[in-house]
Amino acid sequence: MTNTPLHLQRWQALTSEQQQSVLALHISPEQIEFAGTMAQAVAVGEGASPDEVAGLAVLQADVPVGFVVLCRGSRLPEWAPTGAVALRAMRIDSREQGKGHGKAALALMETWLSEHWPVCPLLALCVDDQNLAARRAYEVAGFTEYTEPKAGRIGLVRYLAKPLKEAASA
Repeated sequence: MTNTPLHLQRWQALTSEQQQSVLALHISPEQIEFAGTMAQAVAVGEGASPDEVAGLAVLQADVPVGFVVLCRGSRLPEWAPTGAVALRAMRIDSREQGKGHGKAALALMETWLSEHWPVCPLLALCVDDQNLAARRAYEVAGFTEYTEPKAGRIGLVRYLAKPLKEAASA
C-alpha cells in the first residue's frame, strides 16, 4: 500500500518536468498493445474542453506514478451510457504497481468527480477480458458489468460501471 497519500492534478496544471515524467511512465508492452501509449492517453485531452475531458496525473509527493483520462458530454465514447463519465485511460507506472496506487486513484477519481463534475451519476469503463488484475481491482472498487462483453480489437472487452455517490444522492 502507499505510504504517502496520492492526489490528482490536471495535466495543464503540471510543471513541465511533471508532464515529462507522466510521458515517461513505464507502461508494459502488453498494456500498450491493449490501451495505447502514454502520449496517446495524454493526447485525448488536447484541444478538448476541460469541462468534457480531464487528464489527471496521479501524484505521490508531487511525483507522477500514474495518469487517468475522464471524458463526458460530446467526448463520451460510444460504449458509455448517456450521462456517464467514462474512464478512458488508467495507467499506473509498472514499477509502482502492487502498491495500492490503482485502488487509491479510483477513490480519488470519485472525490474529484464529486467536486468538479457532480452532476454525473455514473463512472463507466471498458477493460480487456484478459486483464484479470484490472478486472479484479474494478470489481473490488464496486464496478459491475452493465452490458454484455463484445469483441474488441484484440479480444473480448467487458463494460463496467459504478454509480457515483454524490450524483446518486443529489
